[in-house]
Amino acid sequence: MLSTGHRDLVADFTATGRNHPYLALTLNSLCNLDCVFCKPRCMPDYGHKDRPLTSADYAAIAAEAGAWQVRKAHCSGGEPTLRADILAVIEGLADGLGPGAAIGMTSHGNLRRGLSVERFQRAGLTYLNISLHSLDPSRSAAIMGGGDPREARATIDAALALGLRVKINCVLQRTYIEDAFAVAELARDLPVAVRLIELQNIGPAQALFDTEFISEAEVRDRLQRWFTGAGEVPRTQLGVRSPGRYMRPDGWAGSIGFISNSSCATCSDANRIKITPTGVARPCILHNRDIPLKPHLADGTLGDAFAHLFQSMLDRDTNDAWQGYHYVDYDLRWDRMERPQGAPVLPLLPLLNTGSAEPSCNRRTPGEG
Repeated sequence: MLSTGHRDLVADFTATGRNHPYLALTLNSLCNLDCVFCKPRCMPDYGHKDRPLTSADYAAIAAEAGAWQVRKAHCSGGEPTLRADILAVIEGLADGLGPGAAIGMTSHGNLRRGLSVERFQRAGLTYLNISLHSLDPSRSAAIMGGGDPREARATIDAALALGLRVKINCVLQRTYIEDAFAVAELARDLPVAVRLIELQNIGPAQALFDTEFISEAEVRDRLQRWFTGAGEVPRTQLGVRSPGRYMRPDGWAGSIGFISNSSCATCSDANRIKITPTGVARPCILHNRDIPLKPHLADGTLGDAFAHLFQSMLDRDTNDAWQGYHYVDYDLRWDRMERPQGAPVLPLLPLLNTGSAEPSCNRRTPGEG
């Protein structure tokens, strides 16, 4: 039961017309693949600074979040399926947020022995995001450092057969652009949302950016035959709350969307409460209003922590740190970075000039879920 002051905070946020916050949980920093634009193993202390939250911690966080009308939790990593307790984590989130909540996960889809989509669904998973950058096994391995896209496809097919919503994340690289188009074309026959993601000039991708970056505008031009006459699909229909614009070409079963953080600022549309493996909650990636949740878990004061998070998100509307800059989703490394309290955190990335007459960046629709 929320206090009167806490209920007022929820009402104040609802009155802004922005998408209601959801939990974006980075469950670990470990991955058994090594994508060229991510390369988690490049960190000298790879995996050693995680003091991860337990499944009981996640259940408690979800129960408190549910009281604040949060109805979605999304798990990522690293590779979240490498956690031995991943099914218990999913179950705790589903129980905590309650019936009808959206519980999702991002994975490369090469599930380890003993796991299956069926087991995830029984635990409470309602949707699945699969990272898939090429359908060709050798080219996929060159991008992802291993894995098999055929296994990822099998995971996608199993999820669809069970009625789970499926999104496919594909990072755009100039060398592999035809591979990305082949991945996007899966939406012709499958009821999936393929998200074509611009490369960001951060971390390991900095070494690739000058030669590999290709903008949404250029991709749209090259795929004009698909998008001519295509209707826009509301994010509510797809169960999507993150920034992006989705189109369904005529006669296609699925849709194609763009996440364009290098050419379109999306901070004003962001509504994620990021929670790191060690339990630090971040209502804003670019500006430090972080709050450690472990002390609040120990003291039974999670309500106070969520009051801080909601107030910080309300305050972000008057925060110059994010205006005109990008929502840089780089929290994996930021578990290892100093983040001065109350100060902008570098890098702040200005908008790229892609030469497009109309950047198609106007993504915000008040109240859209």
